[in-house]
Amino acid sequence: MMKKSIRFRARAFAPALSVLSLAVASSVQAQGLEINPVVVSATRMEQPLSQVLSSVSVITRQEIEKSQAASLADLIQGEAGIEFGRTGGPGSTTSFFLRGQNSTNLVILIDGVRSQVDPYGNLQVTDIPLQQVERVEVLRGNASALYGNAAVGGVINILTRQGKGQPAAYGSATYGSRGTANLAVGYSGAIEELKFDMNAGRNHYKGTSSMDSQINPRVNPDTDGYTNEYLSGKLEKKIESSLTLGARFTTSAAQVNTDSGEAADPSNGVIGDVATDVQKFKKKTDSVGIYAKKLVSDDWLSTLDVSQSTLKYEDFKNGIRYFSGYGESWQNGLIEGNQNAVHWFNAYQMTSNFKTVFGVDYESEKLSAVGNDPYSLKRESRGYFGGATANVDKLSLQANIRKDTLDVSHNQYGSDSNSRPSATSGLLGAGYQLNQSWRLTSTMSTGFRAPGTAEIASAATIKPESHTSKEAGLSYTSDRTFARIVYFQTQTKDAISYGGAPSYALSNIGKVQNEGIEASARVIWGGHSLKASYVHQDPWNVSDDKPMARRAREYGSLDFSRTIQMYDLGAKVYASGSRADGATENTLRGYTLWTLYASKKIDNEWTARVKLENLFDRQYQLAYGFNTPGRGIYATLQYQPK
Repeated sequence: MMKKSIRFRARAFAPALSVLSLAVASSVQAQGLEINPVVVSATRMEQPLSQVLSSVSVITRQEIEKSQAASLADLIQGEAGIEFGRTGGPGSTTSFFLRGQNSTNLVILIDGVRSQVDPYGNLQVTDIPLQQVERVEVLRGNASALYGNAAVGGVINILTRQGKGQPAAYGSATYGSRGTANLAVGYSGAIEELKFDMNAGRNHYKGTSSMDSQINPRVNPDTDGYTNEYLSGKLEKKIESSLTLGARFTTSAAQVNTDSGEAADPSNGVIGDVATDVQKFKKKTDSVGIYAKKLVSDDWLSTLDVSQSTLKYEDFKNGIRYFSGYGESWQNGLIEGNQNAVHWFNAYQMTSNFKTVFGVDYESEKLSAVGNDPYSLKRESRGYFGGATANVDKLSLQANIRKDTLDVSHNQYGSDSNSRPSATSGLLGAGYQLNQSWRLTSTMSTGFRAPGTAEIASAATIKPESHTSKEAGLSYTSDRTFARIVYFQTQTKDAISYGGAPSYALSNIGKVQNEGIEASARVIWGGHSLKASYVHQDPWNVSDDKPMARRAREYGSLDFSRTIQMYDLGAKVYASGSRADGATENTLRGYTLWTLYASKKIDNEWTARVKLENLFDRQYQLAYGFNTPGRGIYATLQYQPK
């Protein structure tokens, strides 16, 4: 039935694109949407979006400002292939599901450096302030052949702001519902061969109760807010015509109040929560990096990047760190970690139609938890990669291969557990230009995810997950339209997941899979800007014969805007079908969210913006028992010299 549905929808979509192209032919260029931006994620080389074989979305700085999104999750919601779960409002624990994969099966890059993960593989840096971000690329589908471990669902590639133009200050202030008060300032520009950007800010959200006390009477119904204070900088200097040196740093301190709702469990010493408990997380992240770009020859660019980052994560309950589960030991009470990374990357253009990349990625991670050994982590990883793209008449080809070796170890209660997984991942892709506008694409790839130390502690014999992916697509490109429809199929063997009662231990459960269609479009039509996406999928746990948790079978979005005199007006609608919650065996109902937004240029430097989100005050859940923001209105005053 699924395959019949896919074939039907694919046939229906093709004539719709043809009609759309005719309508667009006489349109006038609108502002605020780049139809064919350059992307780097799909091959680790610059390519126009229309020439990329894999599925990629791009969100530019102008789109970020227009959206007035509160967080990274809110920004990318509506991009094809992206879903997320969240235990409350902005700043609370967020899990991304890319192409229907688990939240552990994707990579977030910030200026080319991996976001840190905990011993279960969960991403720890998902709340980067959008005021720091220049652009976001979302690469969908298995990318282990390019980025190694865990990149099987795809990659979210975040590039921070880069200095350009005449040096000038910039900033913004936002005030709105639920005590939202954000302030950001910066200074950026270029002086001869020196580029720089410095920015700082504070985001505050008073919020609502993170959990629904009507569902769980143990939770405190008080407001659970979020505060993030940050500072970052980037500096780049061309030393000579062939050598550029750069440095960057960022520091962030965040605090989010939350609810647990934990029930008493005398067998494990768990007292359980009461409705007067006050719980909060504190997270401190710091990173620094230096890099050098060397033009070895006219055709060969080599880049060396060295970085170091630290993470401190504290869990408090009623003003003290939280004791539970192991008697007098800590459970998530205090986690500290650091990550050192070295990346050597090369791009070599052999001919105008044949380009290659090769390099080495090295990362060393340590994570320690006070008194809770399963949360401790020590991991070294080495990845050696190479790839090539070629154009032969109407045919485009891509090939990538990567070898990864990891050394994962920890000591639990005096006993050493070690794992040294290795994997070779590959990707083959081809595209064929049918005519000036229409293009066929296809890719096949393999990948893997290695278990973390907490997963090894759960079962010493646990194995890495292995993944295979296939996709075939049809795209349409003109000066005012880029649209793509893709059929994808993924399979995971030795999937790592929790078993059933009584132990609920992690293990290799067997096989999970997903297949579906994914459609997206970027259109300028009669002065209007239009972004649209639609996904129909079937993420399924084959071994347990049940749907994957918190993933809908259908979801999509439509973002429509245009300029009327001095005003930019827009509306966005996002809709998702029902989802199984998984952890609670409850079903999260489908929902539709409407957002209206507008902006007005006051002069060449000042812009006023306003956003009305969740227009119809829809009640919905991204995780069972947890609240989401209701209707809210937000106003922003932005200063940005042109």
